[in-house]
Amino acid sequence: MKKLLLIFFVIFAHCLWAQKPFEVGDTLPDFSFQGQFTRSYTLSQFKGSYILVHAWASWNEESRKMQRSFIDPFIKYKDKRFSNGRRFNIISISIDQNLRLWELALKKDNLPWKNNVCETQIWSSPLLKQLRIASIPCNYLVDPNGLIVKVNLEAEELDQYLRIH
Repeated sequence: MKKLLLIFFVIFAHCLWAQKPFEVGDTLPDFSFQGQFTRSYTLSQFKGSYILVHAWASWNEESRKMQRSFIDPFIKYKDKRFSNGRRFNIISISIDQNLRLWELALKKDNLPWKNNVCETQIWSSPLLKQLRIASIPCNYLVDPNGLIVKVNLEAEELDQYLRIH
């Protein structure tokens, strides 16, 4: 009985103190990351642009398929001047322990954006915790003011949203 109560308390405490995922209307916190080509970036460097922050992994086919589906909208909108923003960009955050598998997936998927980062600490990653990412695929569309306007959207929804803005 004591063991059961302890398990219940641990689960209850985790639910009580765990950070809930970001929602539409929240501000995505500024974060820094080292890009694929060892250049350092921050989210705030992209202020004034629409940014899709997408979490994926080389071993998760659903997240890779979703990421590949963003190629067409990226090409279509990367140079567009929006009425309330500069451009569109994607930041891909991979949760792969093996950098070689991550690099092979990037090469195979032939992604046209260069803001790719690999979090080798997987679910212990401070970046994933900061962004409240607890599963993949996961994405946030951030507007030019830094507000989350869409969560976990598909490519078609992304295209429709960017088309009218």
